Amino acid sequence: MKVYFSHATSFCGAVWDPVRDRLGDAETEAWDHPGHGQGPAVDAPIHWSVFGEHVLSVTQPGGIGVGHSMGAAALVMAQAADPARFRALVLIEPVMYPGPRLREDNSLAEKALRRRREFDSREEAADNFRDRGAFVGWDETAFAGYIADGLVGEGPVRLACAPEVEAEIYRGSRDHGAWDDAGDVEVPVLVISGALSEPVPPTLARQQAGLFPRAGLEIVPAADHFLPMQLPELVAGRVRRFVDTIAELA
Repeated sequence: MKVYFSHATSFCGAVWDPVRDRLGDAETEAWDHPGHGQGPAVDAPIHWSVFGEHVLSVTQPGGIGVGHSMGAAALVMAQAADPARFRALVLIEPVMYPGPRLREDNSLAEKALRRRREFDSREEAADNFRDRGAFVGWDETAFAGYIADGLVGEGPVRLACAPEVEAEIYRGSRDHGAWDDAGDVEVPVLVISGALSEPVPPTLARQQAGLFPRAGLEIVPAADHFLPMQLPELVAGRVRRFVDTIAELA
């Protein structure tokens, strides 16, 4: 049973490498969403439906979907559009909020626009990002994956997800249908949230899990929004257990 990995805003498929490595012989695949890594270009205004549609273009029916943040919301939208796409979903810190649906500037968008976008080399970029901001506590393999594929060029290098694109995605974080789509997702779902998360606090994670007809919830102590890159062994263990459970039910 193939396991597909869908990354968060501003990252790339390679940040999933330490999770995939820990799944042993399991068949896995990760990709770069539009506007990220080596993914296709995307133009403003950016509606999150483009990421759900991209999921459908890069996956085959019958696998397991594992998503983080925006990438988790994209899996929900894809599954609602094609109920046979995945046999189960693992949603880590899914960015799904109740209405009203609206597009707006916010602090994340403003911060993205101030982000440094170019560096003389990957080494300089690594020194700039390591253990700062969103990268605090990352597994070294996940961090290396971001430095390899989250930047483009050979020197100077620049962010593959341009600040303008990142800001556009944040502006649309409340203007998509994943919250409403959740009730149509009838496959088993596991929602995983960090106890210290700001974007998806435990109270919201509990609400999210309650939207799905067949969902479990795990709140991970001392973890925040970036737990897949901080705790890949834990995530791999949960994915492995979930895959085994789904296989037994087949």
